[in-house]
Formats: sequence, structure tokens, C-alpha cells
Amino acid sequence: MMAGNEIWAKCRECGTEFLSSDKQCPKCGSNKKAYEIKVTTGLEVKVVETRAKQKRKGYKEFMLKMISRWKHSRDPTLKGNVGEEVTEEMVLDKEKNWKDHVVRDARTGEILHSEHEPLTQYNKKEVE
Repeated sequence: MMAGNEIWAKCRECGTEFLSSDKQCPKCGSNKKAYEIKVTTGLEVKVVETRAKQKRKGYKEFMLKMISRWKHSRDPTLKGNVGEEVTEEMVLDKEKNWKDHVVRDARTGEILHSEHEPLTQYNKKEVE
């Protein structure tokens, strides 16, 4: 139910706003009304994971691998609490022998963990 002073339409003739208590336009007397409805909605989409691999003859498995994902942190060495939402971006480039790995707090964007090193160092860590 509308209050008597709520605007609910406009006059088609002169554009004056009608109050809910008005039967006709207070300015020109017309009873032709133009109604406008505005609906606003929001949608938040989280892309959980995006992966891409570039393969080339002469490279085992891949030449370039990129990963961008949202996840819950399970690493107690990170500055955030375990279970906090983080975003992770990693690029492994065999051609340039380079690894970039950045983990950010999903809420604030603060960098929690960052590695930029030769890919050969990364491969040695996995073996150890």
C-alpha cells in the first residue's frame, strides 16, 4: 500500500509527477499516466578455476602453463588463517625457464605469498 505522498507515475502530457493520492495531473489536469518500473539486481560470479596449456613439439607435456583459481587456503605458513579464501595465479614457462606464483587474500587483494624464480629451482623443490 502506497502512502499519499509517494510518487508512482508521471503525466504523459506535461511530465509532472503524480503522487499516489492524485487522480489527475496537478499541473495540466490530464489523467494520462506514464508508469516506469526500475528493477535492480546483483549477481556475484566466482570463477573457481581457469587453466591453459600451450604445447609445442620438443617440450614434454607443455611449454607454457597458466593457472588462475580461487580456493580455500590450506597452507599454515601463509599470513592468512587456514581456510580463508585466496586467489592463486601461477605461470610455468619452460621456454623462459621461469615460474611466477602469487597467492592473494580474496577479500583484500593483499599478497600473502609470492615466488618468482627459475623453473629449474621449482622442479628441484618438488623432488626434495
